[in-house]
Amino acid sequence: MSKGRTALVAVLAGTLLLGPGPRSRAEQAPHILVVGPIDGYGALLGGVSEGLQSAGLADAPPIRIDIRNARSGDEAKAAIGTALEAGVNAIVTVFGPSTQAARAATTTIPVVFCPVADPVAAKLVASSEAPGGNLTGVASADAEASRRRLAAFRQVLPELKRLAVLFDPGFPPDRVQMTNLEQIAPSTGVTLVTRAVGDETAAVAALRGLGRADADAVFVLKEALLRRAADEVGRAAIAQKLPILVGDQDLVTMPGVVAAVGPDQRELGKICGRMTASILKGARPADLPIEHPVFELLVNLKSAGSLGVAVPQRALEQAVRVIR
Repeated sequence: MSKGRTALVAVLAGTLLLGPGPRSRAEQAPHILVVGPIDGYGALLGGVSEGLQSAGLADAPPIRIDIRNARSGDEAKAAIGTALEAGVNAIVTVFGPSTQAARAATTTIPVVFCPVADPVAAKLVASSEAPGGNLTGVASADAEASRRRLAAFRQVLPELKRLAVLFDPGFPPDRVQMTNLEQIAPSTGVTLVTRAVGDETAAVAALRGLGRADADAVFVLKEALLRRAADEVGRAAIAQKLPILVGDQDLVTMPGVVAAVGPDQRELGKICGRMTASILKGARPADLPIEHPVFELLVNLKSAGSLGVAVPQRALEQAVRVIR
């Protein structure tokens, strides 16, 4: 972990108090636990706080927000257990493992996931329209999200017919997203060329075994893998003349990446903050529909040029950011 990221975790993995001032001892501040792998996701966490404040809670009594860094389901389970013993009004979970830990720990305390890939497929909620339990939140890779991503990718690469997809079969969000892509792809005219990869070494090997005769571009589902091995994976794709497509905006500057299609992390956090605020005001998670973040397009023309890819002007006009 870099020194900068270590410092970020040290700042964020603590307690934040939102509100206009101290309260009497007879009053107790609402207590929210935010738990998950927060390293590198400061914008998302900042968005959660902004969402709470924008929903009118800045003028309400103070809110105690405990932020706990949990890199695994077991770490999340421990943090959630401690919060439940101390008394907590709502839990905001970052990604799937912490959400599963919260689901196993309580059926009464409201949980807002921020986000998970496909909460219906993961059996976290009964349906997107009516979650039906104590969980609700944001979906980032369900069938609707997969449809949006493929459509945007084809705007950047109109000739995209064969899309190589690298996924980790041992990672539940990858399995869910892979299933959704397989359902959606035929209606878009895209053929998927799948490769199962468990780590960066396997990803590099898979890319070295692919060429332009096999695929027109490559989509790597596991963002953590790319964050760990951006240079190695990027070099392998460039060597094979394969443009990389990603779903994480932060990865658009990675070597070989031509386009990123995904939510702005701060805006995603704001959605979760507003949902949590609604719950603190009396709404039931069971009645709050699953939300979808706005997917934004980012284009890296430097990578496109080095790979000989001509990005249509219309795609550039629709992009929120173009790296030249």
